[in-house]
Amino acid sequence: MPGGVSATARRNAALGHPFYIARGEGARVYDLDGREYVDLCCSHGASLLGHGHPAIRAAVQRALELGAVCAAETEYQVALAHRLRDLVPCAEMARFSSSGTETMMHALRLARAATGRDKFIKFEGHFHGYSDFLNFSWAPPLAADPTAPYAESAGIPRDTAQHVIVVPFNDPDALRAAFAAHDGQVAALIMEPVNYDSGCILPQPGFLQTCRELCDAHGAMLFFDEVLTAFRAAAGGAQQLYGVTADLAVLGKAFGGGMPISALVGRREVMEHMRPLGSCEMSGTYLSHITAVLAAQAALEQFASPGFYEQMHAVGERFYAGFHDVIARSGVAVRMQHCGPRFGLYFGLDPDEPVLNYRMAARQDHAQFLRFVRGCIERGLYVHVSAHHGFSAVHTDAEMDFALAAIEGALTDVHKEF
Repeated sequence: MPGGVSATARRNAALGHPFYIARGEGARVYDLDGREYVDLCCSHGASLLGHGHPAIRAAVQRALELGAVCAAETEYQVALAHRLRDLVPCAEMARFSSSGTETMMHALRLARAATGRDKFIKFEGHFHGYSDFLNFSWAPPLAADPTAPYAESAGIPRDTAQHVIVVPFNDPDALRAAFAAHDGQVAALIMEPVNYDSGCILPQPGFLQTCRELCDAHGAMLFFDEVLTAFRAAAGGAQQLYGVTADLAVLGKAFGGGMPISALVGRREVMEHMRPLGSCEMSGTYLSHITAVLAAQAALEQFASPGFYEQMHAVGERFYAGFHDVIARSGVAVRMQHCGPRFGLYFGLDPDEPVLNYRMAARQDHAQFLRFVRGCIERGLYVHVSAHHGFSAVHTDAEMDFALAAIEGALTDVHKEF
């Protein structure tokens, strides 16, 4: 395998090799030597119910008993679409796919089909998958021109960039200027409503409402990439949390309870541009595989259970308060920002100054962060080198106390070395 991994992100730069996991159970993972770790990666947020949740296991077993049929419609896809309609504000209709990248690709095509326009606006530092049209400016070098689309991979056709308009997050004036400069040409404003892929950058008060107003004024789709925010802090995702309804949204990660499924949801008049009703294509043999569909149904039942979010938020409030105390005692300059059960860390930045955009986030000290990750792993706390970290709904206060002790030790390592 190139680089010894199945996906680039699985190489842990703090270790110089992948962190090999033998199995996961609840809030813990185990390495090949059988050593136990409290998990603060949680499959990059996909395992919101922890690893091997009984309801997910039962759902997958039921799918196997049904023959694991694929490339066919069943009553279960219909039931899942109905459930999303009840939960997610914009989800008047739904289509299902297997991954965020795949669904984002289809969603952008749909936005273009619905508007008859080619260009789209995105925010610097927001990640929307690896398709050629969307793989721009989510982690550009600081020396790069912030207004020029930066291709994040070799092999992307050069002329693709002509359709991409990049603006800074949380800057309403820059967004207004972009819409004005490309009036009548913008199909969609695509965004992470919470920019987890730059750590955890929250929208400033009123900013999402401004995005909604500008899209309405210029005839563009407001397109929320909720792969990471879906079901995280609220059952209806960021749309419920912030009271702003998108025209289109892509849901992922936690949606499947650890199984590979993503959803494209949106307003009926937009979604009906899809074939066989319209002329926009979205099809494939493995779309909405029954194993993932039943797992997603089971996950949504858990998210809707009484006290689910209250209990998870209570664990989080206690953990975040303890984390702030540990940082204050450590002598290390590190800023923490969080939303729901996911958080970001910014080493070398002022702990009291909010990080508002990618350019601020990119100034962090990556060497300190890598030392922190190694220190956590050495102490039995699994932290990956991704921008965001988090816990699941099955993490207990005792496991979070263990995590805080490991974090304190890792910050001591950073303080000694730097």
